Amino acid sequence: MLRRSARSRSERSVRGAGVVVVAAVLVSGCSADVGTSGASPSTLTTTSPSATSPSGTQPIDAVDAVQGESGTYSVLPPGGWGQATDEVGAIPGVDLVLMSSEKQAGFNTNLVVHVATGDAALLESELEKGREQLADQGRTMSDAPALTVGGSPATGFTTSFTQQGVEVVAQSYGLHREGRVYLLTLSSAKSAAEQAAAALTEIAESWTWA
Repeated sequence: MLRRSARSRSERSVRGAGVVVVAAVLVSGCSADVGTSGASPSTLTTTSPSATSPSGTQPIDAVDAVQGESGTYSVLPPGGWGQATDEVGAIPGVDLVLMSSEKQAGFNTNLVVHVATGDAALLESELEKGREQLADQGRTMSDAPALTVGGSPATGFTTSFTQQGVEVVAQSYGLHREGRVYLLTLSSAKSAAEQAAAALTEIAESWTWA
């Protein structure tokens, strides 16, 4: 069992992770017609990337693996996707951001991966808190489809909402491995949800632990 002081630090870390993941998704997959996210102040960070596709985001060939900042895993981005981690800015815990270079309904489908120190019980409690916080914001909630990330089962939920005139679907997943909590959130325009889900499955199947 974690000592109280250590557990307290972990709780603060992962609680922040839940907020950051949502914030990063909202600001990194934004409409081409607006400069900032329409997220509430409680979830929006002070650093926002460009509203258009980041200049550093280039399609990556399927044979090129991308490693997260933590160095604990690597993935193969789908065709036409690029790494956009640097475009998000200095947000603690954001380990990897992948983004489609092609817009759907003015929105770039994107995946944000957050990594923090924590245990399985803490992950479960934070996912539940995330559900409650987003439901309180009036967002439609439902269970997310089953997902296996690098051979590890992930659990999560789906959120539907409208952001600056775009109907958005976000799937948030969490898993625990070797003392770390991994939070993955995929967001896309509702009209691109099927293609986004296929891309997420492709990424999850390519996920390799270091």
